[in-house]
This record gives sequence, C-alpha cells and structure tokens, in this order.
Amino acid sequence: MNTDDDVKQFVTGVVSLQKDPSRAVVIAISHDAVFDLKEEQEPKAPAAASGVLNPGPGFPFVKAVQRVNEKLVEKNPNETLLFDVILLSSKDRPKSQSEVANSIKHYGLEITRLCFCNNENFTSVLRSNKVKLFLSTNTDYITKAQDTGVPAALLYGQRGTATLDQLRVLFIGDSLGFSEDTTDRPKDEDTGEDQLQSVQLTQSSLEDLVALIGEMRRKFGRENSPLCACLMTVCSPRNVCVRALKRLRAWGLEVDEAFCLAGAPQSRLLAHIQPHILYDHGLQYTLDVPALS
Repeated sequence: MNTDDDVKQFVTGVVSLQKDPSRAVVIAISHDAVFDLKEEQEPKAPAAASGVLNPGPGFPFVKAVQRVNEKLVEKNPNETLLFDVILLSSKDRPKSQSEVANSIKHYGLEITRLCFCNNENFTSVLRSNKVKLFLSTNTDYITKAQDTGVPAALLYGQRGTATLDQLRVLFIGDSLGFSEDTTDRPKDEDTGEDQLQSVQLTQSSLEDLVALIGEMRRKFGRENSPLCACLMTVCSPRNVCVRALKRLRAWGLEVDEAFCLAGAPQSRLLAHIQPHILYDHGLQYTLDVPALS
C-alpha cells in the first residue's frame, strides 16, 4: 500500500496474535537495528547464502516482545493489549528490502508491517502509524523523534548472552524527577529551557506509553514475569529519584527495581540489569552505555 511518493508500507503476512489493532502498543524499530547490514558480512555465511540477514543488536528485543505477547495470550486467549512491532527501512537500499522480508519469515519474527521511507520523513511515518515508542541505535534519530513528541529510546547493546525470555525496560528518571525548582538539577548538566520544553512535549505521549506498560505488567506476578521495568537516576540526588518513582506510579507503572546512582558509574548496574530498552529523554544521562554494534 502506497501512502505517498516517499513512503511505502507493506504487510509482511506474518500471523499476529493481535485481535484488536486499536489496543495495540505499536513499537517501531529501525531495520538496521534488528538485522546486521554490514557490508563485510561474509557472503558464504549460512544466513547470507540464503538471502537471510544475520541478527543485529535489536534482535533479542523483538524475541523478548514476542515472549510477552505469548504469555499474555496464554493467560487470556482473548487478550487485546499486545505489542505490535513494525520495521522502518530506508528506501535508499532496495536490495535490503527483500532480504529484510525474507529474514523476518526465516526467524519467525512477529513483525506485521514494513515501512520504507526516507530518513527525512520517518517521524511522519511514526505519527501516521500511531507509534507509541520508536527504538533505534542511532541517537540522532532518537533525538529527532523525541523533539517531535514521539517517545523514543535507545536499544541497549547487551553483552554476552542476550535475554530473550524477559523484556527489560529501563527508564532514566533524572528528567522525570525534575521539579520546577532548578535547585535539585545536576549542577554539571546544562538543562536549558529548550530541553525542558522538549521534555514537556513528549511527556503526555510518554505518560500514555508508561500507563500501557504498567497495565501489561500488572497482568503478571512479581515472580517469573516476562516483563520487567526498572528506574535509574544517574546524576540526581535521592529526592529526584523519589519524585520520578512517584511520577511513574501515578501514571500506572510500579517498577520492579529502582536505583539512585547520584553520580556513581552506571556501567556495572547496566551490565546487571541488561535492559533491552533504555529510555532517557535527550540522551544526556546515558553516558556509559556500551557500543551498539
């Protein structure tokens, strides 16, 4: 289906568990995050030889999302509050379009739609598809989406064995815990009016996303849940962490764990949590994140 001259959308043909699209939590992810598109990929590798791309850094996220959907439907066959993953791909790489479609089927990924667009207009695609969250390994794209009011987050580069059985979401709460009083903001961070306006622009849509994640999370018990939500403040004092925690709670999300680092290194904690999604508005606090490659 062509939406305009610059955007093309295709249904992948993958059977979705979703029975009511209006209840879907739509997540868009860039295709080069799910699959490895490096030109140096060995042509004689089993995947490449069959026209199938190797998994990329976002692959574990897609599998973990499917696990959440499966467990939700397992608990209630009529469940409609499910994740719906769509893939954004560049029109500038026509060869990769067929490879992406083949790879989705090969790995059994529950990705219902492919959207081919130019890099300049991807935010309009997010809005037209009612995307609740955009994920990428490209910080420029994340910032651009956030600046237009679409919640966007970083795909965390998991080290070692990736987690597939539990979707892990980490909210960086420094911005969430800000009050109108500037005295509790980190002194080493330049939090200007433009940044605060950007936070406010995204906050209403973020509140909607958090409420939906919270509703999903409440469908499972504390033990063996396929969905885990955590909060971490990086540079801010304890009172900011407490306010961020209360704000998420007011929006409908009880996090599984909360951490106040108050300036301590975040690398060990990130290695412990191993989040798939790292939400930090403006990305100014994700200073210690491993390379996403």
